Amino acid sequence: MKLTKRLTIGSQQTELVAHHIVLELSAGGRGILTVKGDVSKGQLISLDIGYNNQLVRYFTGYVAKVTPAGKGTNKIMVRELAGILAERYPVSIRHATMRQVITKLAEDTGLSFVIPEGQAYTDTPIANFTSQGTGYQLLNNLFRAFAVPDGVWYQQQDGQIYVGGYQQCRWATRPVEIPHELSQQQSNNNWKLLAMPAMRPGALVNKNRINQVELAGDTMTITWATNAADNNQLERQVKAAFPELAGGYHLPRFGCVVAISDSAAAGDINNTFRPRYAVDVQLLDENSQPDTAVPVYKAISLPVMFAGTEQGLLQYPLEGAIVEIGFAYGRADKPFIRTVLGTGFTLPAIEPGEQLQQQRAGVYQRTDTAGNQNSSTDQQQQHSAYHKITNADQYDIEAGSMHTKVQQHSIEEVAGKKVIEALGAVDVLAGDDLTLGALGNTRLAIAGELTETIGKLRHSVAEELQRFEAETHWAGTDTVNIYNLLDQLMQCVSQLADHCAKHKHLVGSTMSNAPDIAADMTSRKTDATNLHNTLQPIVAT
Repeated sequence: MKLTKRLTIGSQQTELVAHHIVLELSAGGRGILTVKGDVSKGQLISLDIGYNNQLVRYFTGYVAKVTPAGKGTNKIMVRELAGILAERYPVSIRHATMRQVITKLAEDTGLSFVIPEGQAYTDTPIANFTSQGTGYQLLNNLFRAFAVPDGVWYQQQDGQIYVGGYQQCRWATRPVEIPHELSQQQSNNNWKLLAMPAMRPGALVNKNRINQVELAGDTMTITWATNAADNNQLERQVKAAFPELAGGYHLPRFGCVVAISDSAAAGDINNTFRPRYAVDVQLLDENSQPDTAVPVYKAISLPVMFAGTEQGLLQYPLEGAIVEIGFAYGRADKPFIRTVLGTGFTLPAIEPGEQLQQQRAGVYQRTDTAGNQNSSTDQQQQHSAYHKITNADQYDIEAGSMHTKVQQHSIEEVAGKKVIEALGAVDVLAGDDLTLGALGNTRLAIAGELTETIGKLRHSVAEELQRFEAETHWAGTDTVNIYNLLDQLMQCVSQLADHCAKHKHLVGSTMSNAPDIAADMTSRKTDATNLHNTLQPIVAT
């Protein structure tokens, strides 16, 4: 039987002189055709093949390049419609589902995609999906991001592109058995046989999944992978030359802290043999599940900011914290923790533009967007310095109680007014001299009593006037009041003046008359009595 071929470019059937077409699983098909007539870059083409005029669509794509071949023919390079996925199609979707990503890719490319229905991975959202590469890279990353089991994609005969798990595609339930006698040539993982119009990448032939179909003339070569290592010979060679690529040591890994390895005291040396500032880590797989096939990494060094001799910003992460692990120089024996993430823990309140360092709720240092700083702790806060200077336009302190202890001198200079208010008592004590001085006036206002206890001398000097006012007065000792003695003296003077005014005595046998100044003496008595009456009410008893 002769293979019949029908090539359509644009809307015109074109004579096909020669062809070599390669279709691949999870890749865009391509080919080189030699045709008669004029062809333009970008034209759509379709190739139908079959036997006995029963043709089926084999290739649908577009012209990527045209090269004159002589004698009225052109050699053209063609690609499947999916070939435009070789262009860059960046995507960034938060809380994305696989369906949303495929819908976005369809809008950007104009291609038609088909995804399986009823599968959890198609509509289960993930935290974030990003891709900044080609459409090919996007689809390959898609399977990993959404945990698609055995993910594949290919362009179907109708031009639509299937994206999903292999077990959900049409080939998984349509295995084909081809007798070995039909093969024209066999090798380890490929057969050469007569062209089969329905043969496509992904077909399950003799229990082997076909990953490449090559059509040249009337023959077809089908290729499958005997095992995962046979998928890419170049990849095997690269991994052999660079074992760090095979082990994935060139990529960062996530891990979970399972224990604190050690503790550090002042002066302890931190080295690779014993990194005291370190934790034990269980590696995670790319789906954030514990990779139990890998033993726990012991004593992995933690990152230190501002490192130096007894310097740095340090804090051990809690057990369960997610960390990023890198491998220096791609060496498996040089793991280190690059970053500590907050994944899985509750977060404190923080606004964009703020800075926050928090040990736990209620213990933090915060700088808000305006530049205001707040330092808080529900325990003890201690500052120690050789010389501490605080500058502020306004300084407010609110405290439940306050105790200031100064080992030497305490000097306070106030340029303006100072007010001390106490709802309770105020005690001012000095082990040596106490000096109060004012260039202006000094006032004491006391609602109760003012008591002065002076061990030795009290010396009070007033340049102009000293004035004491009270309802009653006491001056002297605790038993003798000078004001009372003065009052008694006035009474004594009054009595003495009265006695002198009435005094008479015998002159011989005759009583003398009253003194000539009796009236004056009586007047002095009155004066003394008036002074007594004035002083007596204000004399304290």
